[in-house]
Amino acid sequence: MTSPAYKSQYSWEEWIKYNLIPPQLYMWRLLRRYARRGESEFNILPQLVDRTKIAIDIGANKGVYTHSLAKLCPEVHAFEPHPKMFPLLTRALPANAKAYNVAVSDSNGTAELVIPSYNKAGFTNQGASLDQNKKTAPFGFTTVPIAAHTLDFYNFINVGFIKMDVEGFEASAVRGMLETVRREKPTLMIEIEEWHRKRPIEECLAEMGVLNADVFFVRDGALRPIAEFDPESDHRARRGQPGYVQNFIFKPRA
Repeated sequence: MTSPAYKSQYSWEEWIKYNLIPPQLYMWRLLRRYARRGESEFNILPQLVDRTKIAIDIGANKGVYTHSLAKLCPEVHAFEPHPKMFPLLTRALPANAKAYNVAVSDSNGTAELVIPSYNKAGFTNQGASLDQNKKTAPFGFTTVPIAAHTLDFYNFINVGFIKMDVEGFEASAVRGMLETVRREKPTLMIEIEEWHRKRPIEECLAEMGVLNADVFFVRDGALRPIAEFDPESDHRARRGQPGYVQNFIFKPRA
């Protein structure tokens, strides 16, 4: 079911937050909250990045990871195609970060961003994707034409870390960065969830074999080898609960 045409409208709560709270203060509060209650991987970024190399944030949203990476790395390149989120990303962008209103894909040109409705009143700020599975959203969806490029298109050099959260489109995005990964051998942190892909998490992880990388996940604040990952207890049965594993760390082999 297609919803009415998308407009970058803000709820009253959003309007207050974005207009009455200074951008830097809003981001400071967001970072503090995320450090306390966000993804466990967020707090071990210093262990994952190479502080002498640049970082890339694919699916940057408001810029929580962008800001954190900017404190650790000399340069950050942040990609966010969502027409509502991109202005929020750029309004308090760190001086050593650059933002791109572009989706990372496996081809260059234009693409269709699918923005699901999170209820009958509006569209989600975080669930948009190039993944066509998003068109099964229970409250409908809309689509927006956007620019799309492969990561290889940018020919980034001296890349040490890539974070990617593309809501189910990760396999396609990875295909568009293989040249960069093989040349630069960065550590990657990729969100992979089977409920996005409508496929078992085992199959989704198997697709990442093209990275030729050793795979890890975070448990109790520490990196664990993928051999210890239990798809049922760590992922399927734990969604929405503490300890849910959705981010996987890839360290390309030499």
